[in-house]
Amino acid sequence: MFDTFLDYVKNLFKSRLFPITLIYLALFFIIIHRLFVLQIVQGQIIAKDGQIKDVEYREIESARGNFYDCKGKILASNALTYSVVMEDSTKIESNEQRNEIIYRLINMIESNGDTLDNEFYIIKNKKGELEFTLKKDDLIRFKKKVYTYVLEDGELTDEQKNATAQEVYEFLKTGEGYTKITTMFQISDKYSVEDTLKIMSIRYALLCNYPKYVPITVASNISKKTTAAVEENSSELKGVDVVQQTHRVYEDSKYFANIIGYTGLINQKELDTYNADTKVYDMTDVIGKTGLEMKYEEVLKGTNGIETVSVNTSGKVIDVIDHTDPSAGNDVYLTIDSDLQIGAYRLLEREIANILLDNMSTKIDDYGSKGESAADIKIPIYEFYNALINNNIIDINHFNAKDATSLEKETYQKYRDSSEDVFQQLETYLNIDNTVTNDKAGEMQDYLNYYYSVMKSSGLLLVDKIPDNDQSLLDYKNNKTSLSSFIITALANNWIDLSKLEVGDKYYTTDELYEKIVVNLKNDMQSDDIFNKMIYRNLVFSYKLSGTEICLLLFDQGVLKYNNEEVNDLKNGNISPYDFIREEINSLEITPAMFALTPCSGSVVITNVKTGDVLALVSYPGYDNNKFAGKIDEDYFNQVNNDLSRPLRNKPISEAVAPGSTFKMVTAVAALEEGATTPTYEVYDLGEFTKITPSPKCHVYPSSHGSVNIMDALAVSCNYFFFEMGWRLSLDSSGKYNPDKGLATLREYATMFGLNKTSGIELNESKPQISTIDSVRSAIGQGNNLYTPVQLSRYVTTLANKGTCYNLTLLDKVVTNDGNVVTDNSAIVNHKLDKIKDVTWDTVQKGMYNVVNIPKGSVYSTFKDFGVTVAGKTGTSQISTSIPNNALFVSYAPYEDPEISITTVIPGGYTSHNTALLAKNIYSLYYGFNDIDTLLADEANSSTKSATIE
Repeated sequence: MFDTFLDYVKNLFKSRLFPITLIYLALFFIIIHRLFVLQIVQGQIIAKDGQIKDVEYREIESARGNFYDCKGKILASNALTYSVVMEDSTKIESNEQRNEIIYRLINMIESNGDTLDNEFYIIKNKKGELEFTLKKDDLIRFKKKVYTYVLEDGELTDEQKNATAQEVYEFLKTGEGYTKITTMFQISDKYSVEDTLKIMSIRYALLCNYPKYVPITVASNISKKTTAAVEENSSELKGVDVVQQTHRVYEDSKYFANIIGYTGLINQKELDTYNADTKVYDMTDVIGKTGLEMKYEEVLKGTNGIETVSVNTSGKVIDVIDHTDPSAGNDVYLTIDSDLQIGAYRLLEREIANILLDNMSTKIDDYGSKGESAADIKIPIYEFYNALINNNIIDINHFNAKDATSLEKETYQKYRDSSEDVFQQLETYLNIDNTVTNDKAGEMQDYLNYYYSVMKSSGLLLVDKIPDNDQSLLDYKNNKTSLSSFIITALANNWIDLSKLEVGDKYYTTDELYEKIVVNLKNDMQSDDIFNKMIYRNLVFSYKLSGTEICLLLFDQGVLKYNNEEVNDLKNGNISPYDFIREEINSLEITPAMFALTPCSGSVVITNVKTGDVLALVSYPGYDNNKFAGKIDEDYFNQVNNDLSRPLRNKPISEAVAPGSTFKMVTAVAALEEGATTPTYEVYDLGEFTKITPSPKCHVYPSSHGSVNIMDALAVSCNYFFFEMGWRLSLDSSGKYNPDKGLATLREYATMFGLNKTSGIELNESKPQISTIDSVRSAIGQGNNLYTPVQLSRYVTTLANKGTCYNLTLLDKVVTNDGNVVTDNSAIVNHKLDKIKDVTWDTVQKGMYNVVNIPKGSVYSTFKDFGVTVAGKTGTSQISTSIPNNALFVSYAPYEDPEISITTVIPGGYTSHNTALLAKNIYSLYYGFNDIDTLLADEANSSTKSATIE
């Protein structure tokens, strides 16, 4: 028999099946080894020594891809940090134990200066009431998750849909209202509401987490102190661990935040969306929340690894059973030139500062032409003082803090005294028998108006129940009846939500209900920041809170670095507060954004006109997206969210403005192509265009530009010439004026330049609006034309390259972690303007050349003897007579062979000469005529003056 076996083995070696046989034998022996050495049964292993060990599955985080600029400079990357994680451990025997562990963990984290990551959707508001932070579908989704274990057929009941924040809180806390439920959190009354909400945030994250073996992140990017505290108490913190994770880091953050956006912990809505088809994410994942981080989520996200480990009864890892490596995400290279982006941002900020300085007035009541004309509006210095309080640069809530300075305490006492006086006067005007209307209430008018607005916004006044043509409301709004009289009428008509007054079922007379409303409003006002700032404004403008005190408060609160010499100069009168504020603005120690006066914001868009690449997309002011990465710094979020300069708003893609005269090239192309004019045909500027009523006027009226052809008209921005073109484009075949025909023609040509749709860049833009009213005024960019700076940028890019309308792009390429290019991106050509005649292109471009380069051109003095030939067009669009005009400038260079375009927009920037100067400085930077420091220094020196306070 043995010989027979040997013969079989010999034949096997000779067989073609021998390699396959070897593989099967190897697998057989591995299985036998596993059976004898380790036996895995229901999440446990039995080792050969007979000891039972638990099996755990742990994710290994993958590295997110980086962002780079067009030159390879890193813009966003990852840093290794430590995080506290927690799993839904079976070693915790009760809700009481779990809550106590979480409570101890929270105290360890917060006592060491770190914060929790988990987002929860119930908060305690200033009134001490619980409220949801979600609305509509998001709130329903949250409630569905909360009531998971008591849903009927997977759907919420009407009672659950309508549950208040307090009711959801009580349900999560104890399962209140559902006697059969034992799976809720059972949080003891010994914890405060604030602590209960924090415990709930972690319990809710654990409830939502799937798969359960993956721990949730409780706190990321923690300090060494927190790490040590958790590790020292690890034996008592079951299910808690400290792990190494990556944390997103953004370089030069404020300059690029509007483009890149930020990352954050995934929420339930996002989880449902991303996992709609295939499970890709779990509750521990960090995803792109905004900007290109969100746009390229699938590109940047790597694939997590996973390891199977055995642990002992204390949770300590004994052995790694299996291991799959993570794979890193791809890197994204942008078309943005980071040096140009930063330089343009700084020059934009400098220009806005100069505009404020140029229009600052020493007189308390000198508003220039405000209310009559937007041309020469002034900003009194007292508006600057007040703005520092109004925009929360000076924190009024710190005036009565324990560590408040003596000056802060004195300021608070001034507020208290003034507040008492205001409320005493308001009692008179809110007396039930008062008949004095708001406009006759003197200094109390603004306070009374604010009372009414709060009644609406708080829901106390049920606006939806009031008929649109109700006479009592119209009488109140037209100052024919007093606020008190209107409130009585509202009570009589059941327009007041009595539940807000907590009257219950008890009967109250109208007088008693009225008194409750007045008391309720007064209580609300005492903690209302807007109302309190109105009181501080009154203190500033009544000289009770001086400019010197405002300046000193900047030092007391750390807004400005303490400087003993400057403080003493202010106290001793060696420098006036006016001059001090000017110096701080000029040095940009106090920036335009901090004041949030007009102007305080702006945009710059720079493109390569030959490729459609966006080289810079500047939004001023910016913000620090590092404060939002992974988890949101709540204090910082509140600061920027309440900032009146709106740093979170991406200005180049979201802030649509009337284009003003920058639209005239559309009209010029339309007029030339449709035969309404020729390159040499001249129109005499009569000043007032009387062919329509009301009759628009040229901006130099009652002067005149004289006889101008289309190139001259662009050079001097002659409105009359383009009114005539709008008129001619509106004439039907019988010679009759038909504005709809003119509007249709203007729309056709605006569409050719891409102004009918978003620009194509990989961010969410506001939609453009081509004018639908008044063809004559629309021809000069008025009507209701509205475009974002990036849409105007695509338009001027198309003008510069003579007809290639790109979908602008921010993406250069996508590269794998080991350097392979997987996407080499180029801007898509949306369409070409093939039918536009060469003479039309040459004529319009020559007109733009004339704007900049001939003596009568709009901005010739700005660009005189400049080192590169620029072609451009100014634009000034009026908002109202009470707000400075918007300032715009679209341009490209070199004129002879266009390479780049620059679009600059400053809302409320007074005049387009300001945006033209900004563009010139950016060209100077781009072409290397001057470095950024020289340009900034020159601009700082151009706006310095001193004055005596009047």
